[in-house]
Amino acid sequence: MTKIKPKSLPPRFDADALRSAGGDKVFVRGQAYYSGGQVEILGIERNRIRARVAGTDIYRTELQGSGRRFSGQCTCPAFARDDFCKHLVATALAVNAMDAGAADAVRNRFAQIRDHLRTKGTEALVEMIMEVAERDPDLRRHLELAVASESKDDDALVARFKLAITDVTRTSGFIEYREIRAWASNVEVVLKQIGGLIDRTRAPLVLRLLDHFFNRMEKALQSVDDSDGDGAALLALASDLHLKACRAAKPEPVGLARELFRRETEWQWDSFYNSSKTYRALLGKAGLAEYRRLAETAWAEIKPLRCGARRVQDDQFALRYRLQSILESFAARDGDIDAMVAIRARNLSSAYTYLQVAKLCADHGRMADALKWAEEGLWQFEDDPDRRLIAFTSDLRRRLSRADSPGTGIHLRRKA
Repeated sequence: MTKIKPKSLPPRFDADALRSAGGDKVFVRGQAYYSGGQVEILGIERNRIRARVAGTDIYRTELQGSGRRFSGQCTCPAFARDDFCKHLVATALAVNAMDAGAADAVRNRFAQIRDHLRTKGTEALVEMIMEVAERDPDLRRHLELAVASESKDDDALVARFKLAITDVTRTSGFIEYREIRAWASNVEVVLKQIGGLIDRTRAPLVLRLLDHFFNRMEKALQSVDDSDGDGAALLALASDLHLKACRAAKPEPVGLARELFRRETEWQWDSFYNSSKTYRALLGKAGLAEYRRLAETAWAEIKPLRCGARRVQDDQFALRYRLQSILESFAARDGDIDAMVAIRARNLSSAYTYLQVAKLCADHGRMADALKWAEEGLWQFEDDPDRRLIAFTSDLRRRLSRADSPGTGIHLRRKA
């Protein structure tokens, strides 16, 4: 009997476009992965391909589109860095090589599994899941948190989730670059389960859990290589959940102001940057007044910086920058330009800081004041000039000259 050869399919992805997207080196490595049988196609849809590729680790890939127009995602570090990788090339080449029979088998694969599971009774499905959970700690944790989410005992719920947070944020030594993605993925799963509590009217509990999370992450991120920003992305997700939980729980404004101020000024990350604006509606008049009071009190302890014979060593740089940003935002809301100038003038340690004051004046139409600050900066730092300040001053003089302004009475001074 003659064996019928499966019908071949036209290539789904253009090989030249793949080479162009990744470069010759990435394309060749992708070919090697495909030729080595390291690609497992998990799903074929009209506009999406899903696969697993065995490399240094097992990576999940997804390709959208076809021909020369496509995009993709991969869980590998190279994709996070370059937005393309050899695993995507390998996936595309594996799909291109499939015949109609193989493609149909993939399409039917999950449908067959679903059909099979539907024939099982509830108890059989429970036993199957429990068997897997016993071998997979991540699945077991996910199921335990799902159970805890249904608990009416707030203290028990918080205790269980805190334990999970502590577990997934544990570093046990330094986490290298190639390990960070898997670590962050486990943390993200727990965070999303915490976020799910908000819609169950458990927002106050979410705030307690996030406080524990932020404290844990503050320590954990000291021991990870976060070159691709996976840890920072977790903090961003957690801060988004914090805002959402605050909107639902409506915490006491003055206490909230104190917490946010501490996070914004003491953290080395910018997750709570500009909180007085982000949380403005929740802080209200009382919370904003407290936020401003805290900032002004701390600002009074910041030493003014002035130019001198030597460059100034600013040991308060981080706190100075954050407090300046907070106070400027309040002054801007009040439309108080004089206050903004006074805030910036607390740091005149370089020609560039003079430029910042001068630009502020110019941006608000105070050209004479802008020229005064610019020329003073040139004079103070004539032995260490800043080209940006020189260019700004020259341009400002030309603008004033073209406007036929009367003499400002301001002239470039020289040191005696």
